[in-house]
Amino acid sequence: MKSNTHSMQEPAGLGRLTAAVQQLAAQDLDALPDGEAAARVLVLRRLLDRLEGQWLRELAAVDGRGAAGAEDGTHADSTAGWLRGRLRAGHPQASGWVRTARALFRGPLGGTAKALTAGELSVAHAAVLAAGTADLPAGTAAEAEPVLLAAAGRVDPPRLRRLVTHLRDVADPDAADE
Repeated sequence: MKSNTHSMQEPAGLGRLTAAVQQLAAQDLDALPDGEAAARVLVLRRLLDRLEGQWLRELAAVDGRGAAGAEDGTHADSTAGWLRGRLRAGHPQASGWVRTARALFRGPLGGTAKALTAGELSVAHAAVLAAGTADLPAGTAAEAEPVLLAAAGRVDPPRLRRLVTHLRDVADPDAADE
């Protein structure tokens, strides 16, 4: 079965990344000392978050240009629909990716985008901030962002979600009462 995720030629500029991943896959992990093995797990997680931040940045650019489907000369009705078909992602996942990409790279959460791509924030934290501030006015989200980023550096995503919910309740008490 041909995978939808690998059915096209690799775009220019990604060859070194592909080679680095292949090199990692070829390493004998059993030969590593315990300390190095543990350190690699932590470094790889940070690199994955940074890479996913870059992926979200590029997704926001494709979405903003209306270029979903252009890799095979077609036009997709929606970016999320294109991701569902090409990556076999579920509707909630694909829609969440697009909403997060828009909020970080085309919306009020530019500081969150920078922190994610710099490896200072996990993708899970960034997604919580994007989802939690989506229904706030852009100015309110932008004003709250520095405080939320500081909190994200200290708490896990579920606690951050509770903090963002509290912010929304304070920012719009009428909606909280409903």
